[in-house]
Amino acid sequence: MTTLGIFAKPPRPGLVKTRLIPDIGADKAARVYRYCLEYTLGMARDSGIDYQLYLTEESDDESLRDEPYAIQQGDNLGTRMLNAVRELLARNPDGAIIIGSDCLDLHSDHLQAAAQALADHELVLMPAVDGGYALIGCSQVEPALFDDVTWSSDRVLEQTLANAEKLHYRASLLETVRDIDTLQDLELYPELRALVASN
Repeated sequence: MTTLGIFAKPPRPGLVKTRLIPDIGADKAARVYRYCLEYTLGMARDSGIDYQLYLTEESDDESLRDEPYAIQQGDNLGTRMLNAVRELLARNPDGAIIIGSDCLDLHSDHLQAAAQALADHELVLMPAVDGGYALIGCSQVEPALFDDVTWSSDRVLEQTLANAEKLHYRASLLETVRDIDTLQDLELYPELRALVASN
């Protein structure tokens, strides 16, 4: 069975969902992020897959009190993911999966599907509507997989697949999902609309 890494930030106002702040304010943006993070952790527990939370910085937030976490290591997202994947593969060479914490379309059966794909692929990706990806899984990893990727752009998936081709990785793509980054994304989810509407 693979191992799972969850990349997250402490759910602190002003630190998370910054693209939502102009529309709904820092406190409600943090409320949205906290909901998504709690959903993600619950989904990970339900999957039965061994997981590790990777935070951007130390946190004493009470919602994370029972979640042992590591601190992401690296000066950009690619390096941080590379280091986490290496650590997870050292624990379990069958495969490592990394997800974020802001995708309510992601379910435990997606994690199982990704784990199964890694049995005969070096790479599995779950594309996101915005051109990135909501999940990456590796059965092996080389730094070049994350080279020359324009993070937070609409070319992340395309550039990652190009790197995988150069490495001769067999890549499997799962269904396309939506991260929650903008007000337009948020409005597609009734539970988030209700959260923002409440005082």
